[in-house]
Amino acid sequence: MGKDHGAAMKKYLSKKIMYLSLTLVLFSGLPFDIVANNNGAYPGSFSRMGFGARGMAMGNAVNAVTLGAMGSYYNPATIAFTDVPTFDASMGLLSLDRSLNFLHFTTHIPPSAGFSVSVINAGVSDIDGRNRDGVHTGYLSTSENLFSFGFGLQFSDRFAGGIAFKLFYFNLYDDMSSTTVGLDLGVIYKVDNRITLSANIKDINSKYKWDSTPLYEQQGRSTTDDFPLLYQIGGSYLSEDKTLLVSIQGEYSDAYNFILRAGVEAYMTENIILRGGIEDLTNDELNKPSLGIGIRYPVRDWLPSFNYTLVFEPNAPSNFHVLSVGIEF
Repeated sequence: MGKDHGAAMKKYLSKKIMYLSLTLVLFSGLPFDIVANNNGAYPGSFSRMGFGARGMAMGNAVNAVTLGAMGSYYNPATIAFTDVPTFDASMGLLSLDRSLNFLHFTTHIPPSAGFSVSVINAGVSDIDGRNRDGVHTGYLSTSENLFSFGFGLQFSDRFAGGIAFKLFYFNLYDDMSSTTVGLDLGVIYKVDNRITLSANIKDINSKYKWDSTPLYEQQGRSTTDDFPLLYQIGGSYLSEDKTLLVSIQGEYSDAYNFILRAGVEAYMTENIILRGGIEDLTNDELNKPSLGIGIRYPVRDWLPSFNYTLVFEPNAPSNFHVLSVGIEF
């Protein structure tokens, strides 16, 4: 009886420690949720924070921007207007032990199409794991990943459509991960050489599916966390000399309130670009102003670039920075 009781108690405590550790990891996602405006209270908030230094500098209001390749993240239809192959890598420097990194490659497909592949990696590290007695058991971490494959096609000189297939992989804890597939659809219409209009739907069927049976055996269960379905419309204006770009974007979801974003990009010289934007103009407490600079200089047939963005986070202990290097070739 003594041995059986001891074994049962050990098993009970082990499960309690696992419950506590998993709870800590679940709460570790909150730093992303807290600063991602009101969309952050829902699954997949890391995938709604923006993409790269340029887009985030313009307040993520760029789903109607066709000048310069930014992959399929904002609107897969913009891929159709890509002129040359472009590669870009970005790294986010955030507080609260968070990481946020981006990669994308976009290329033209003759005569009037484009293809893009992109990656977003986010996570929280150095999470202090403790058991029910408060004893340190180790450090935990999470890793959320989005792999996107987009295709855009020009149906005419003014109208294009696009589709992006999205693969999500979330490594939450030992034996606890989720792999699912989502979809984005978008269209672009150029009124003329200056004004562009857009519309897209994001995160169709995007969700996380969990099965905790490997951890908790008979006490485990299967759950599904659906992402908010996003409806976006946008517009952009490009000056005749192509030195000033102004953009605006509205976003609606039945999961949270309407969001309005705005951004601007100005060429101070041929090689120096200044950017600015505000995310969520409808909420003074949650809007996120951003400022950025881009430097590019041709080297033979290549056009390398460096971009920096500062994003002011309303509810984080400090603001975050995005560094990006890219090349057109």
